[in-house]
Amino acid sequence: MNSNGYPDRQCADATLDACHDATRIVGRSAEQQAQPSDHRSSLLSHLEALAARLAPDLPLLIEARQLFPVIEHADTAIFPATLLEAWESVLLDACASDDDAARWLLTQVLALRLAYVGMPAVHALHRTACGYARCGEACATEETKPRWQARLIELDLALAARLGGASRLFALRDMAARHASVIERGDGAVLRVWIEVLLYEAQQQTGDAAAPLADAAAAAGRLRSVAGMADEGEYLLARVLHRRAHTERGNTRLRALAEAQRLLDALFARSPSARFAMAVAEVALEHGRAGPAEAAKQAFSHALTHAFIAGCDPRRQAASLHCRLAIQLAYEALPDMGPQGSVALDLARKLERQPLPPVATIEGMTQAFVRHGEYARACRLCARAWLAGTRFRTLSALWQQAGATWRNCLASAQDQADWQENDAQRRLAARWQ
Repeated sequence: MNSNGYPDRQCADATLDACHDATRIVGRSAEQQAQPSDHRSSLLSHLEALAARLAPDLPLLIEARQLFPVIEHADTAIFPATLLEAWESVLLDACASDDDAARWLLTQVLALRLAYVGMPAVHALHRTACGYARCGEACATEETKPRWQARLIELDLALAARLGGASRLFALRDMAARHASVIERGDGAVLRVWIEVLLYEAQQQTGDAAAPLADAAAAAGRLRSVAGMADEGEYLLARVLHRRAHTERGNTRLRALAEAQRLLDALFARSPSARFAMAVAEVALEHGRAGPAEAAKQAFSHALTHAFIAGCDPRRQAASLHCRLAIQLAYEALPDMGPQGSVALDLARKLERQPLPPVATIEGMTQAFVRHGEYARACRLCARAWLAGTRFRTLSALWQQAGATWRNCLASAQDQADWQENDAQRRLAARWQ
């Protein structure tokens, strides 16, 4: 590992040169390219052992699929640099013996590292990862080549996510031109990843997101017709509808949420999984918020049931807690309801012990703390989020309200000093809203 944070034993160009020497195996069947099961099991066991030692609290699973093992993890997972570097070292050694599975996993690990390395190293690390992916594509059969093409799109998306402002939007639009031919061919793996890109692009839009969402819906329709990908296509179409509902109002929004709910409920009934349960819970929550009050309780109950189901999977526990807090606060906001004991407060306290959650969850936690009189806790959470780089207009009033009440409850000189430091941070944060 060199000072820039990417492999110094091979750069992207050297990796591509190696591809030309490896093209002799392109004609092998998928079965012939598969590594011996004992070798692969040993490699995956080694990676899992490293994770257990270096990140024992990180919920993940290395799924040993036939040719393309995958590191399954929560979307909000935070990977220690020591673990990613250890994985990378092991996989680089395995790649030296032309191990396809190691090369595939290495590109995923490098994509994960893109989220953490300093900006000077981002582009170099991206080039290195793409070099390994192109090597895999060059050595692949016609059957497996689209998986590597999809990985190249994933790597470009990981790079775009590290860029800012106009550079990010330019990178996303440039991807459409550079990957147009493989997207047009419509392989399932490529379409699945491309829909993720379009959803991300829609999320980044400051104005009308109709165009990327329309493209994503069309791609999901194509994916539903690919053999073996119908469920994935319906799941992604539901996500597109859920995202579209955020941009709509009134009956149009309700129709989008109702269709997403119908798709996800049917999908979960056919194939119950924590992933689908989490999607059901999130859409049902939004459906309850958007619909009439008399129907909201049933929607929130439906959401809560599936959030609990999703939380049984360690990789979904954090997302489940976020959703359960949002459901509880939405339920308590219904007419004639009010706080239901300390349920929301207990959930907020659990989330406080985890890595900093998304802005919406921080807002919910702050509401719960203020509602239950824990003003110092609310203020410290706001300061922690602001110091971590979170920017939130909606929290300014809550932070000010909590700070004013906390000031009236100070019991010692240390409390006074803590409040003064927090209030200085609040005033500074207010300038940057």
